[in-house]
Amino acid sequence: MFRNGVVNVADRRSIRTKTGIKQAFLTLLNNKTISKITISELTELADIGRGTFYLHYQDIYDLYSEVEQEMFTQLNRFYDESFPLNERRGVVHFINKMTDYIYHNKTLFNVLINPEDTLLTPEKFKQAFKAKILQEMIKEDHYPNQPTILEETESMFIASGVFGVIEDWIIRGMVEEPTGMSLRIEQLLLKLET
Repeated sequence: MFRNGVVNVADRRSIRTKTGIKQAFLTLLNNKTISKITISELTELADIGRGTFYLHYQDIYDLYSEVEQEMFTQLNRFYDESFPLNERRGVVHFINKMTDYIYHNKTLFNVLINPEDTLLTPEKFKQAFKAKILQEMIKEDHYPNQPTILEETESMFIASGVFGVIEDWIIRGMVEEPTGMSLRIEQLLLKLET
């Protein structure tokens, strides 16, 4: 990919092509379910040939998987960046980054939370967030073993609550700015501490 510190031209073209395919895919997902999208209409909208699509993806579901994985990777990165900070600042930092990312990727999240397409269920978000919360709880307790039932329950409660608020925000069209949404979530979490 890199030669003498420079990105290869072919790699840049590949990245640009994949970005175009993903944008066309999200546009189509705004109007129909994934099972109704054809490779023909996707490639036409992305202005590429079918062969180019198949060079990068096996099928529509492979493309969807990559889009979903990139989103989870980014959210995990925000979480990991936020948590060598002390607990309160870490949570605030993560929620700020997460709501900002969701807000600036409205199309993606409107599509991913679409109740008609159940590929990405709220459960996947909750489970991913719960796993991160448990990881932090175990670190705080200084126990390198399995979480307790209380920690399991508490982490699911927090993950479900935070995601429920975010899901509602997405469904309502994200009319509130990300900073306002972050502040509301932070206030709700603080109420739990008292």
